[in-house]
Amino acid sequence: MLWIERKYLSLVMSSLDMAKWVNENTLNHRCPYCGDSQKNKYKSRGYHFVKDNSFIYKCHNCGKTTSSVNFIKDHFPVQHKEYLKEWLQDQGKKPVQKMPPSSHFKFTPREINHLNTKDNSLKAIAVPVSEKAIARNYLLERKISEEMMRDLWYIDNAQTLSFLSPKYKNRVLGNDPRIILPFYNESGKLIGISGRAINNSPLRYLTMRFEENTPLIFNLNKVDKTKTIYVTEGPIDSLFLPNSIAVAGSDFKKISEEIKECSILIFDNEPRNKEIIKKIEEVIDLGYRVCIWNDTRITECKDINDMILSGLTEQEVVDIIDRCTTYGLSAKLQLKEFKRV
Repeated sequence: MLWIERKYLSLVMSSLDMAKWVNENTLNHRCPYCGDSQKNKYKSRGYHFVKDNSFIYKCHNCGKTTSSVNFIKDHFPVQHKEYLKEWLQDQGKKPVQKMPPSSHFKFTPREINHLNTKDNSLKAIAVPVSEKAIARNYLLERKISEEMMRDLWYIDNAQTLSFLSPKYKNRVLGNDPRIILPFYNESGKLIGISGRAINNSPLRYLTMRFEENTPLIFNLNKVDKTKTIYVTEGPIDSLFLPNSIAVAGSDFKKISEEIKECSILIFDNEPRNKEIIKKIEEVIDLGYRVCIWNDTRITECKDINDMILSGLTEQEVVDIIDRCTTYGLSAKLQLKEFKRV
């Protein structure tokens, strides 16, 4: 029951760092699974939100997704037991109902209508970034060139995104203005979007997936598989690199075996983020080439955009990446040094 979940989230929120209700159905706090940002203690990227009449938890840093009930079970076992008692008491008033299985709280694929190709689906609800001063100026301040903006879009109100697919009717959070980064498959069909807020919205990124079984990889439709492919976490970072794609998170294992050999995986520069370090170790064991940041010029920079804003040129960043790229035993040794920074 939604009201019981909301009640117990309210009971435990005092024990969660930076916790606050954004609205009646959205609770925001720092993620206890990954610790959230190790450099900025004010960043809070864990969200509880309503889906199918239940609260879901997702961290936009480490990608952890689970039901809010399981979140409470993981971190507050005493309160979880109290929740179960109250839930069962409430269900006792309705003998025909049973406790839902765990799958009730997970994301499950749904049938959706076929989406139009990029020339129609986004054009119907958005405008090119280059035509909107507020969005264009935001990107210019981040040193994103006019050339990079060509395939980006802008909407005044995030609610407009619900028109892209009936799957998201009444499920889009907030009404913030957003820059839209589109994700296409290799044939040019729109399979998802990521909306970057340009105000101080606590929900910095809003991601929508239109095909459940297709990985969201930014710029995959344009990459040249015969050359080195630079793979970043964030789509905006990828704009500064040649022949690049982005996995929109830190799950680099979603890239296909087809491009594994020619790819360089570029995690954000977060040596104190235990979750990121663990994921780097995993891809090293799987044989991927990775960039282990070891250049003193970028010590204070979290990601590639930060490096550009610090004064480095795009070519200098590429040179640093190429020099810091390693694999196998060498990568493991360099990762040990990276963790000590």
